[in-house]
Amino acid sequence: MINNNTELAEMISTRISHDLIGNIGALSSALELMKENNDELDEGTRNIINTATNTLKARQTFFRIAFGLDTKNIETEELKNICQDYLSTFGSRAYPLSLELLGISSSLAKFVCLSVMIGAEVCIRGGNIKVSVNQNNMTIGVKSEYNLSAPKIEVYKNILQDIRPQDNISQYVQLIYLRELLGQDVAMKINATDNSLELIIG
Repeated sequence: MINNNTELAEMISTRISHDLIGNIGALSSALELMKENNDELDEGTRNIINTATNTLKARQTFFRIAFGLDTKNIETEELKNICQDYLSTFGSRAYPLSLELLGISSSLAKFVCLSVMIGAEVCIRGGNIKVSVNQNNMTIGVKSEYNLSAPKIEVYKNILQDIRPQDNISQYVQLIYLRELLGQDVAMKINATDNSLELIIG
C-alpha cells in the first residue's frame, strides 16, 4: 500500500485532531459553565478542566514524539512515562492499560510510540502492552483478560498485506506510518488470538 507524502500528512493531521478535539470541547464547555456561574469555579467544573488539560498535555506530548521531528534525544525512563501517561488517557480505572518496554533505547522513541498506539488501539477493556527489542527483531505484544478488537486486528493484517482500509483510515495511521518508516522490505507479521496479539517486526 503506497501513500504519497500528502496523503500521509492528511492521515496524521486527521488522527491528531480527532484525538484532541473532544477534550478541547470539554474545556470550552467548562468555560461556558463558569460564565453561567458568575465566573465561580465549582468542584465539578474544576474536575472537567483538570481532566481535559491533563489529557491534552499527555496526548500532545506523545504525538510530538510519534509524529514529530528530532525525537531521539529523550531518556528511556522519560519515554516510558510519556507513553504511560498517554495510555492513562484511555479507558477507565477499572480497565487500565499497563506498559512494559524491554531493550529500548532513546533512538527508537518514535518507533516505540507508534508501537504503543498500535497496541492500545486493539484493547477494548484494558490490558498489557509490551514493546521489546533484541538483536533480531522488535515485537509488539498485547494481552488482556478480555477480548481484543477483532475487526481492528483484521484491518492491521490487511494493511500488512498492502490492502488499504476502506473506512476511517486515519485511525490506523500508526501502523501505516510505522510501515512507511521501516520500508516495505522489513518483514512484519501478526499472530493473534481472542485476547492476545503479537506483531513481529524484522
